[in-house]
Amino acid sequence: MRVVIIGNGVAGVTTARRIRELDDSADVQIITSEPSHFYFRPKLPELIAGELEIADVLAFPADWYASKGIDVQLSTTVASVDPASHSLTLDTGENVEWDKLVVASGADAFVPPIPGVDLGGVFSVRSAGDALALREWVQGRKDAVVIGGGLLGLESARGLCHAGLDVTVLEFADWLLPRQLDEQGAALLQRAVEKIGITILTSAQTETIQGEGSVTGVSLKDGRTIPAEAVVVSTGIRSAISFLEGSGIATDRAVIVDEGMRTSVPDVYAVGDVAEFQGISWGIVPVAIAQADVAARFVTGDESKPYVPVPPSNTLKITGIHVFSVGESACGQEGCVEYVHSDESAGLYRKVVLEDGVLVGAIVIGSRTGVRELGTMIGRGLDVGHHGDALVTETFDFKAALR
Repeated sequence: MRVVIIGNGVAGVTTARRIRELDDSADVQIITSEPSHFYFRPKLPELIAGELEIADVLAFPADWYASKGIDVQLSTTVASVDPASHSLTLDTGENVEWDKLVVASGADAFVPPIPGVDLGGVFSVRSAGDALALREWVQGRKDAVVIGGGLLGLESARGLCHAGLDVTVLEFADWLLPRQLDEQGAALLQRAVEKIGITILTSAQTETIQGEGSVTGVSLKDGRTIPAEAVVVSTGIRSAISFLEGSGIATDRAVIVDEGMRTSVPDVYAVGDVAEFQGISWGIVPVAIAQADVAARFVTGDESKPYVPVPPSNTLKITGIHVFSVGESACGQEGCVEYVHSDESAGLYRKVVLEDGVLVGAIVIGSRTGVRELGTMIGRGLDVGHHGDALVTETFDFKAALR
């Protein structure tokens, strides 16, 4: 069986590794437009800051792939896919045949049509190449603006700050990480981030990026102008599916998949940022890993363990500030209870959300205590209501609660 995987991010490489573990006779090939092997995307801020190089962020040495019997074709772009002939076409015109195809092409940065977005010095950071290009541009420059205060925006801001720039983050919403945090937790995070030298402006609507040839500043709709010699636009992602046009594979915002990661056509699967299950494409690592495992099993003929949605969780670290969120960040229905503990002097915020006693969400800022167990509790749908507000203390025995 010949399996071709498009994309070498965490979803693609995990799928390849699991297929090899399940079927040592399969012919496994990864095709990727990336010029380097799979690397840890959360380490891109260190690349921007010049603290690490490409070799430092690679997940595996180059010879690991050969040792696992995985052929990787780097710097290669897939132009189109033809499920009827079980083949795909590369941008070179070469045809590649497959028995099973796994689409793990990930996502591209979404760049809104802001006037001036095409100026020199305006970047989006989605790949190692983007990070290195930004690092080169900011050499000798002083001011930077990051448009977007989400996970990727704050990570980019951290890298620029470590590179020695004065950084301002512009967040359209009323608080940082509005999808992951509540207002109180976000306020604590904002104050902690500002202490390390990053300026945060919330409710900030970008109007134009100023400059002639290269960027000089960012104008807001309230009339303010923020000086900038570099701008990072971090306003979300879009699944990379343009090469599937005309293939007959059903797509919405991403590739529509079922509980086996199967697409609408036989022998084609999709995983990670490019996959949409039950109308949602989360774009986060825990989901990508879980989907990769399911896809590998179904590709190799084991359909005994279909995909079960993973509670969405995110982990962020900004200069020692740990931020974790999973599930719901606030009560949304009757029977819901919230417990909160906040200690700003210690930089600590803990919150749990329970519905009829069942843990459905948690936020932890400034600590890593219990975060893994909280995610497991939510995944299992455990009734922990009898613990009450003890759930938000640093001394709570999470392991005992799980037992």
